[in-house]
Amino acid sequence: MLTKRAEPCGRGFDELPQAIAVIVPVGAAEAPSPAIFFERIMGAEPPVSLLVAASERVAEGTRAAFERAGATLFTFEGSPRGARLARAAQSSSSAEVFLFLHTDTLLPRDWAASVRGAITSGAVGGAFHLSFSTGGAPMRWVAFWANARTAFTRVPYGDQAPFVRRDVYERLGGHKPWPLLEDVDFAERLKREGQVAILSAAVQTSPRRYLERGVLRTVLVNWRTLFRFRRGVSPERLAEEYRK
Repeated sequence: MLTKRAEPCGRGFDELPQAIAVIVPVGAAEAPSPAIFFERIMGAEPPVSLLVAASERVAEGTRAAFERAGATLFTFEGSPRGARLARAAQSSSSAEVFLFLHTDTLLPRDWAASVRGAITSGAVGGAFHLSFSTGGAPMRWVAFWANARTAFTRVPYGDQAPFVRRDVYERLGGHKPWPLLEDVDFAERLKREGQVAILSAAVQTSPRRYLERGVLRTVLVNWRTLFRFRRGVSPERLAEEYRK
């Protein structure tokens, strides 16, 4: 059954600024991007906080980099990524908006103003356009089709820095405790709540995984993974196969 569509209401959604918590999932092999990664987050117009949803295997150097940037770290032993995201969000006491960011993704300048503007205009959540930091024409092709898909479906993926109003996130039950595709599942549920804003500004994501595996091969693996998910294969099994 569809839930009631959310309407902008309550303190914080009718005027700027809303407090934003940037939540970053970090695993064993996920070091933060260069210093500009932190500068874009912490240099935004306050109030903005940085929360890290870490696994127990995060390297000390990675932890130290986030701590130097002023982040609050939460370590959740044995928890898949979706569970870590949800629990980190629950740990935030003041944020009115959550933004979920990968460690290899750079937010655009003035991102916080764009997010607050979208929420104030009535969106329940949204995301940014996708671009890649390098990779030439093949990666521009990937970004073009990813943005076309998002414009049509209004279902952004995790590498587009999705954001959501806190009250909507909590009403939807947050991310499911999955190791893979928790972003797609949440975005599909969010779409049924109301307006999803796809901002014209673009995040800049690393193409490393595409270039290491091969662009076409990676695209085909992603499509196959999503297709099998639609056919009922569990996220746990898909995650194990994806890692291989």
